[in-house]
Amino acid sequence: MTDVYTIGILGGMGPEATNQLCSLVTAAANPVNRDQDHIPVITFNNSRIPDRVRAVQGSIHQASADDFENPLPEMIRTARVLEQAGADFLIMPCNLAHYFVDEIQQAIRIPILNVIEETARFAVDEHPRAYKIGLLASTPTIESGIFERAFKRYERQIISPDEDNQEEKVMRAIYGSEGIKCGHKERPRTLLTEATQHLTAQGAQLIIAGCTEVSLVLEQKDSPCPIIDPLQIIAEVAVRRARSLQ
Repeated sequence: MTDVYTIGILGGMGPEATNQLCSLVTAAANPVNRDQDHIPVITFNNSRIPDRVRAVQGSIHQASADDFENPLPEMIRTARVLEQAGADFLIMPCNLAHYFVDEIQQAIRIPILNVIEETARFAVDEHPRAYKIGLLASTPTIESGIFERAFKRYERQIISPDEDNQEEKVMRAIYGSEGIKCGHKERPRTLLTEATQHLTAQGAQLIIAGCTEVSLVLEQKDSPCPIIDPLQIIAEVAVRRARSLQ
């Protein structure tokens, strides 16, 4: 059997998105002829990692550390477990978690593939004429600027929904009582479709599903312009990286 690298998935952010990423890695490895042709994957679906939203919001707005639980120690512990289990590199099924990626990387010896950077690279390579990029993501992901900085290096502009659409459509679709985090799909899809239309009306030529929960429900048919899914992108990049040992 040809040697390949082993992928480690630092998961639990959220659990369903982690499962989706595992499925995407399996799909990206096809076509194969037998079980042994697939990529080895070690997944730690650690749902005990504290809320990234509150932590990043607290960091951005300089809130007291008593107001939120820091997810970084548990993220580092999870990364170390994966490293010790034999993972050769890590991927994370949470865009916002990449706010902490440099600190996690410093705590381990194996590399982390950065989904934000890979998404920006893919967008520019595959859609070179798209200069105005619409971002559907949680509010702290937008406020953190992680996507904006990555795309600015390619001279692309990130645009996000206005305050009303962000709160009443995007955040409600993800975190509302009938949202994706609560296991719902249809109402969130409607809300995110409306948010997508709002962004295209502002001139967006491309839409990023910048929260992994958005990736779970939004489909290309819901948007008048191309949607790119960071989960799909990082799955394909990880498979190529794993096979680079061959």
